[in-house]
Amino acid sequence: MSDEDLKISRERFGKLLKKLRSRSGLTQQELTALSTVGQSTISDIERGKKGTQRDYIVRLDSALNARGVLTSAWDAAFSDGGTSAYFREVAEAEQTAEEIREYALGLVPGLLQVEEYVRAISTLARPKAAPEHIDKTVAARQHRQQLLARAHPPAVTALLDESVLLRQFSDPKVMDVQIQHLIDLSRQPRLRIQIIPLRAEGHAGLGGSFTLMEVPDTGTFAYVESQETGFVLKQADVVASYEHTFAELRSAALPVPESRVRMEEIRGMIA
Repeated sequence: MSDEDLKISRERFGKLLKKLRSRSGLTQQELTALSTVGQSTISDIERGKKGTQRDYIVRLDSALNARGVLTSAWDAAFSDGGTSAYFREVAEAEQTAEEIREYALGLVPGLLQVEEYVRAISTLARPKAAPEHIDKTVAARQHRQQLLARAHPPAVTALLDESVLLRQFSDPKVMDVQIQHLIDLSRQPRLRIQIIPLRAEGHAGLGGSFTLMEVPDTGTFAYVESQETGFVLKQADVVASYEHTFAELRSAALPVPESRVRMEEIRGMIA
């Protein structure tokens, strides 16, 4: 991470800590008493002036009853754990997001991927990567997914082009396990998975995958990604355009129960 990226990450994390502390109604002195983390350290973190060790963040998270949000945001921003530098802002935002809307044209969204799928696509993308690098990528993806198991997870809507489910790998078990996982996830109350059938004529999403994320006190931003980089888009007119596209795609998608039936049919075809 460059010095400038580190500075930006520290500032974002500091704002998150201050917001969580304010919501808890605690002063820095009171948080110090509860966490045994020095007030000067808390002040420096909130102002983005310095980093700190993970143990302090764990103690602050516990004192604030943040349910792992603070610790997960720290891991996403600062741990050397398989998260691409350009994705760190999005990974941090996921931890406090109220709503996540994803449209997938090529791959299953990262929050919904099983280990076998992560390993397969990571190896295809970087065939010369060392096994430990792939292991880090898998671990980072699994860590992100923990937010779906929280008592109050964000509302997630995933629209999958049917072609995503028809992708074949050398090991047929990959898609078999992945589709079953999607079927299981589709029964969670705050997670909607809908399939856009191949018969949908020239739908609005042919331009590529994207994510819309709503974060408290920040608003909604769009995120688009290519093979080697990704971009966070916050301009109001650009975000509105992606929201319009998502609404069109959702109208073309099968309802949740029918989507589940279609996933079961596709899994039966490859099993």
